[in-house]
Amino acid sequence: MADSENHAPSTTTASPKSDPKPRWGLRLGLGAAALVLLAIVYFVVRLFLPVWWATRIGNQTQGSITSGILLGLIYGFVFTFVPLLIAWQARYKKVSWPWKSVIVLVAVLVAIPNLLTLSIYANSSSSATKARTMIDTSATWFPSWSIGGAIAGLVLFMGIAAFWHLWHSRGKKIKAMKSDIKARSTAQAASSNPGLPNTPGRPAPASEAGLGEAQSPTLSPDQRAGDSKPSS
Repeated sequence: MADSENHAPSTTTASPKSDPKPRWGLRLGLGAAALVLLAIVYFVVRLFLPVWWATRIGNQTQGSITSGILLGLIYGFVFTFVPLLIAWQARYKKVSWPWKSVIVLVAVLVAIPNLLTLSIYANSSSSATKARTMIDTSATWFPSWSIGGAIAGLVLFMGIAAFWHLWHSRGKKIKAMKSDIKARSTAQAASSNPGLPNTPGRPAPASEAGLGEAQSPTLSPDQRAGDSKPSS
């Protein structure tokens, strides 16, 4: 007992010393590096990507009105509908929060083509102005039909989500009705149980009648012969 009491304080006093000290220098360095990286990404997106995206759109349409309409419709629909479906998967309760953030990040990455088109027309920088001029020259109908395709993808997604919600609620109602019917049938079977006590107007069960016949006394052969002789 004395040894255990002497060793106990040593373990409690040694535990705080084993905790590592926070490395504030490393944390500050990582934070500064993250800010620099975000600044670089911002300037690249603002100055380089609008012109690059406008060039890609112009190379794909080649100045054709039909190509601009089809390309805008496909880009707007696909890169709106698919990201919404991906982000919708984060609604499940079985998915943990880290995976929910990963799913949302994947959805944002898939929607980058529409985000690039939006950045061109929602930006007032010189590169965005140049990109708008390039698109208006080589792919005139691309922006308008891209918006139309995005609206169509959004409407389709909302319809699928509403249908799924109605179907899911209907399944819950049917399951509740089945459980209610099962509970009622179980209660009726319990109320009509033949093992209840006999009443004066109620006949005895067949099992009890068979038991009474089995317990009736047996007659000897002489008694049976005497019973079978005719009375004089």
